[in-house]
Amino acid sequence: MFINYDKYHLYVRSILFILIFFIVKVFAQQINIPRIEMIPNHPSPYQMRDWKKTAQGYDSLVFDLNAEGDYLPLIWTGEAGINYPENPNFGLHSYVGTDDPAQGEAINVIPAVVGASLLGIDKSEQNGKNWVLMCADFFNKQNGENVYLNNHSAHSGGDWWYDTMPNVFFYQLYSFYPNTSQFNFQFQSVADRWLDAIRTMGGKTTPWKIPNMNYWAWDLIDMKPVTREIKQPEAAGALAWIEYMAFIETGDQQYRIGSEWAMEFLNKVSTNPAYELQLPYGVYTAARMNAEMGTTYNVEKLLNWCFTPDGNIRQWGMTLGNWGGYDCYGLIGEALYDGYAFAMNGFEQMGALLPMVRYDDRFARAVGKWALHCA
Repeated sequence: MFINYDKYHLYVRSILFILIFFIVKVFAQQINIPRIEMIPNHPSPYQMRDWKKTAQGYDSLVFDLNAEGDYLPLIWTGEAGINYPENPNFGLHSYVGTDDPAQGEAINVIPAVVGASLLGIDKSEQNGKNWVLMCADFFNKQNGENVYLNNHSAHSGGDWWYDTMPNVFFYQLYSFYPNTSQFNFQFQSVADRWLDAIRTMGGKTTPWKIPNMNYWAWDLIDMKPVTREIKQPEAAGALAWIEYMAFIETGDQQYRIGSEWAMEFLNKVSTNPAYELQLPYGVYTAARMNAEMGTTYNVEKLLNWCFTPDGNIRQWGMTLGNWGGYDCYGLIGEALYDGYAFAMNGFEQMGALLPMVRYDDRFARAVGKWALHCA
């Protein structure tokens, strides 16, 4: 077979040029996060944990009602729930060594069921237990709150992230088990209750008005703010996520508007409010709404805040350096204090920000570099 090598080489050179052009274009578009640039490109020494195996082992341990040994089992069950007495409920001990049922927190329990479900474990039928249905008891119906809260009988207004995040986790659980009894009612109630709160905070359409969300927390029973010297305006990120997910699920435009109100408030915040888990969900929502709705929220500003402590009211962000002989770049917590980082905060920030780059790939390299270190 005759090959025209001049044309072949020209073809190859053209393909290489096109590839180089697109590679340069992609990397030229990448936006750095300065604090992430302070960590090495390659962790050293490098030993990646088998996270799937770890999660499977965690599930088999903490959901073992018959585990024997010091401080075991780590789980308890009740024959009748508080909000749904026709169903049992359960909790996981927040602290090893305590047998106080009050420590069965939703922020611990629901993510454990979600995490196992991500692995393909059917938590609605595991060892004869429907753990999914039992999670429904964290929906505080009996006391009239009608949202998910951190305990089976709790009141909103104590701390905003404890009030918003159980609802975020419930929405994640709902995505796996939407046909669970009461879940449809609970899903809409969560969206409606928080939308009512956003409206009461000042959100209006005619004329358009952005709510004031610069509070410590919000009391859903009395529909009034709870104020302290320290504020938690990053709650707008979690509420924007909840309302936007409700819009995606139902198509109801009022939830999209509620999400826009919350995002517009968060977008106008001028100082870093980052604390605990709510802000990364706002970053995800900002990027997704920009991509899907044509909004122009400042993803770069919000994403920087997730990693960079401001050293003023909060010191929340990404850790740097070596603690006790171990490299600890990438952990999330009170980043300006040695030894005060949390596993869950890393897990949740990664869970929110890795899918965020699907909607804004300008941050793919930075988020990927951080995720490598955090993992």
